[in-house]
Amino acid sequence: ALKTPSLQLARKERYGAYVADGTGLTPADLRFFGGKAAHFGLLRRVIPEFSPDALAFSFDLWDDFLDQTLPGGQSLRAAIQPRLGGFRHPPDVAAVRVSLAAVRDLITRAARFSPAQQQAILSDLAGFEPLRKTRFRSSTNLEDTESFTGAGLYESYSGCLADDLDDDNDGPCLCDPSRGKERGVFRAIRKVFASF
Repeated sequence: ALKTPSLQLARKERYGAYVADGTGLTPADLRFFGGKAAHFGLLRRVIPEFSPDALAFSFDLWDDFLDQTLPGGQSLRAAIQPRLGGFRHPPDVAAVRVSLAAVRDLITRAARFSPAQQQAILSDLAGFEPLRKTRFRSSTNLEDTESFTGAGLYESYSGCLADDLDDDNDGPCLCDPSRGKERGVFRAIRKVFASF
């Protein structure tokens, strides 16, 4: 019975902004930012010298990203629904893998942050060193709860702020010249979104 916990998931809600300083977050904020971010505030308050500065992106950014219009006139959310909506338990795992790959491709290749979202993200990240890679981690209402940790469930990615601040898409990465292509923060956030 302990291997099949009863999941008590917080319903996500609009926060009213895309970002908050992670230091002030508490478990009550799980509905706005997800479990990992909501609990990270405790580390920042209790052991600030041993925990890095952190910002948390709210579910508002995720929801607005999903509601963007893709080429062809359909929202990203609407494009994802038919790819995942028909599966039942037990699923055809091979078909699920194909559908999930198509969804990840939509998120990482077809979808883009709007100019307003890009400006908000860049503004919020302005306090971070642009030539040092910034790590982006998932924080969903499906992980780091009392009954479900979700450790290793989603992927984390690093992004180079300087790559998004220069006026080109030409490599190499300004944070890691051994990388032939730019590896900006927008790319990293989309890849984290795709892992969810």
